[in-house]
Amino acid sequence: MIFSRLAPLFLAALAPLSAANFPVVPPSDRVLTVEQVKTFWVTRLRSQPLPAKVTPLHPERNTARRAEIQRRRGLMEEIRAGHHDLAARLVCLSHNVDAWSRLGDEPKSDASEQRLIRLREHVAKLATLEAQREAAVKVGEAADRMVARGEEIQRLKDLLARQDELCG
Repeated sequence: MIFSRLAPLFLAALAPLSAANFPVVPPSDRVLTVEQVKTFWVTRLRSQPLPAKVTPLHPERNTARRAEIQRRRGLMEEIRAGHHDLAARLVCLSHNVDAWSRLGDEPKSDASEQRLIRLREHVAKLATLEAQREAAVKVGEAADRMVARGEEIQRLKDLLARQDELCG
């Protein structure tokens, strides 16, 4: 498969998937849509067991339980609002490559794989651009600090020169 040869290029493209800790879509021969992936995520998040309830011996569980409930609610709201559509599309295409193969339709599997490759290349380019933007911001901040230090040095030199004139 083409994907295995290009795998190192796509490591940066996996960040959207790992960052949010999405439920894993199980392998099957069912071809999915992006909406079906998002529905699966929301359903699975809603049905996963929560951390143990608070007991007199373990009152600290309350904090962990509340945090997990809030994390899940927030993630479900983000999924519904479309904030993770790119991740859903990546999962959908990846799943469908295997689903089409299981169904014995290699042309559709290859087409899905090509779309997956293009999408991951796009995500990798976006990640590269974001890294470059962050580096440029840091360089700009460093330049601003250098200008401020240069101005402070000049101010101190002027102050010393005035003191020398008064003393000299």
